Amino acid sequence: MTFSGRWTHRLVPNIEAWVNRNHGEVDYYITQFITGHGCFRAYQYRFKLDETGECPLCPGMEVSAEHVFFFCHRFHEERRDFRRVCGSDPTADNIVSIMLLNHDYWIAGQRFAAQVMQKLRNEEKDRRTRR
Repeated sequence: MTFSGRWTHRLVPNIEAWVNRNHGEVDYYITQFITGHGCFRAYQYRFKLDETGECPLCPGMEVSAEHVFFFCHRFHEERRDFRRVCGSDPTADNIVSIMLLNHDYWIAGQRFAAQVMQKLRNEEKDRRTRR
Protein backbone atom coordinates (compact mmCIF):
# COMPACT_ATOMS: atom_id res chain seq x y z
CA MET A 1 0.00 0.00 0.00
CA THR A 2 1.21 3.48 -0.73
CA PHE A 3 0.62 6.32 1.66
CA SER A 4 -0.07 9.08 -0.79
CA GLY A 5 -3.18 11.19 -0.78
CA ARG A 6 -5.08 8.51 -2.74
CA TRP A 7 -6.67 7.11 0.43
CA THR A 8 -7.88 10.53 1.52
CA HIS A 9 -9.13 11.31 -1.98
CA ARG A 10 -11.01 8.03 -2.08
CA LEU A 11 -12.79 8.84 1.18
CA VAL A 12 -13.33 12.52 0.34
CA PRO A 13 -13.75 12.70 -3.44
CA ASN A 14 -15.64 16.00 -3.20
CA ILE A 15 -13.49 18.34 -1.15
CA GLU A 16 -16.01 21.19 -1.57
CA ALA A 17 -18.76 19.17 0.16
CA TRP A 18 -16.30 18.27 2.95
CA VAL A 19 -15.11 21.83 3.52
CA ASN A 20 -18.57 23.40 3.26
CA ARG A 21 -20.41 20.92 5.49
CA ASN A 22 -22.76 22.43 8.06
CA HIS A 23 -22.02 20.03 10.88
CA GLY A 24 -19.29 17.92 12.40
CA GLU A 25 -15.87 18.71 13.76
CA VAL A 26 -12.77 16.87 12.67
CA ASP A 27 -11.01 15.33 15.64
CA TYR A 28 -7.94 13.19 16.30
CA TYR A 29 -9.62 9.92 15.31
CA ILE A 30 -11.25 11.28 12.16
CA THR A 31 -7.87 12.66 11.14
CA GLN A 32 -6.19 9.27 11.56
CA PHE A 33 -9.00 7.59 9.66
CA ILE A 34 -9.01 10.10 6.79
CA THR A 35 -5.22 10.14 6.39
CA GLY A 36 -4.52 6.46 7.06
CA HIS A 37 -1.72 7.54 9.41
CA GLY A 38 -1.49 6.31 12.95
CA CYS A 39 -1.32 2.94 14.66
CA PHE A 40 -2.04 0.95 11.53
CA ARG A 41 0.63 -1.73 11.42
CA ALA A 42 1.23 -1.33 7.67
CA TYR A 43 1.94 2.37 8.24
CA GLN A 44 4.20 1.67 11.21
CA TYR A 45 6.02 -1.12 9.40
CA ARG A 46 6.86 1.34 6.64
CA PHE A 47 8.84 3.36 9.20
CA LYS A 48 10.30 0.26 10.89
CA LEU A 49 8.21 0.85 14.02
CA ASP A 50 6.66 -2.61 13.82
CA GLU A 51 8.08 -6.00 12.84
CA THR A 52 5.24 -6.71 10.41
CA GLY A 53 2.42 -4.96 8.65
CA GLU A 54 0.21 -8.05 8.57
CA CYS A 55 -3.07 -8.54 10.39
CA PRO A 56 -2.94 -11.05 13.26
CA LEU A 57 -6.42 -12.34 12.35
CA CYS A 58 -6.49 -12.12 8.58
CA PRO A 59 -3.55 -14.01 7.05
CA GLY A 60 -1.83 -12.21 4.21
CA MET A 61 -3.69 -8.93 4.77
CA GLU A 62 -1.96 -5.65 5.62
CA VAL A 63 -3.27 -3.72 8.61
CA SER A 64 -4.08 -0.62 6.60
CA ALA A 65 -6.82 1.88 7.37
CA GLU A 66 -9.00 0.27 4.70
CA HIS A 67 -8.55 -3.22 6.11
CA VAL A 68 -9.16 -2.14 9.70
CA PHE A 69 -12.23 -0.02 9.11
CA PHE A 70 -13.97 -2.01 6.41
CA PHE A 71 -12.85 -5.65 6.39
CA CYS A 72 -11.11 -6.89 9.55
CA HIS A 73 -13.21 -9.25 11.64
CA ARG A 74 -11.97 -7.60 14.85
CA PHE A 75 -14.10 -4.54 14.15
CA HIS A 76 -17.38 -6.03 12.89
CA GLU A 77 -19.31 -4.79 15.95
CA GLU A 78 -18.23 -1.22 15.31
CA ARG A 79 -19.34 -1.51 11.67
CA ARG A 80 -22.65 -3.01 12.82
CA ASP A 81 -23.21 -0.06 15.19
CA PHE A 82 -22.61 2.40 12.33
CA ARG A 83 -25.04 0.46 10.11
CA ARG A 84 -27.66 0.46 12.87
CA VAL A 85 -27.65 4.28 13.00
CA CYS A 86 -27.06 5.10 9.33
CA GLY A 87 -28.90 2.27 7.58
CA SER A 88 -26.01 1.01 5.46
CA ASP A 89 -22.68 -0.70 5.83
CA PRO A 90 -19.73 1.66 5.85
CA THR A 91 -17.36 1.37 2.90
CA ALA A 92 -14.43 3.50 1.82
CA ASP A 93 -16.57 4.79 -1.04
CA ASN A 94 -19.63 5.80 0.99
CA ILE A 95 -18.77 6.58 4.61
CA VAL A 96 -17.90 10.25 4.23
CA SER A 97 -20.89 10.87 1.96
CA ILE A 98 -23.12 9.29 4.61
CA MET A 99 -21.50 11.31 7.40
CA LEU A 100 -22.11 14.52 5.46
CA LEU A 101 -25.86 13.87 5.24
CA ASN A 102 -26.69 14.96 8.78
CA HIS A 103 -25.36 15.52 12.27
CA ASP A 104 -26.48 12.13 13.64
CA TYR A 105 -24.67 10.30 10.86
CA TRP A 106 -21.57 12.42 11.44
CA ILE A 107 -21.63 11.47 15.13
CA ALA A 108 -22.04 7.79 14.18
CA GLY A 109 -19.00 8.03 11.89
CA GLN A 110 -17.01 9.88 14.50
CA ARG A 111 -17.90 7.26 17.12
CA PHE A 112 -17.01 4.48 14.66
CA ALA A 113 -13.58 6.01 13.99
CA ALA A 114 -12.92 6.60 17.70
CA GLN A 115 -13.94 3.10 18.79
CA VAL A 116 -11.85 1.40 16.10
CA MET A 117 -8.80 3.59 16.70
CA GLN A 118 -8.99 3.19 20.48
CA LYS A 119 -9.25 -0.58 20.18
CA LEU A 120 -6.38 -0.63 17.71
CA ARG A 121 -4.26 1.57 19.99
CA ASN A 122 -4.96 -0.72 22.96
CA GLU A 123 -3.89 -3.75 20.91
CA GLU A 124 -0.69 -1.92 19.97
CA LYS A 125 0.05 -1.09 23.63
CA ASP A 126 -0.52 -4.73 24.63
CA ARG A 127 1.76 -5.94 21.83
CA ARG A 128 4.54 -3.57 22.86
CA THR A 129 4.20 -4.57 26.52
CA ARG A 130 4.62 -8.25 25.60
CA ARG A 131 7.89 -7.57 23.73
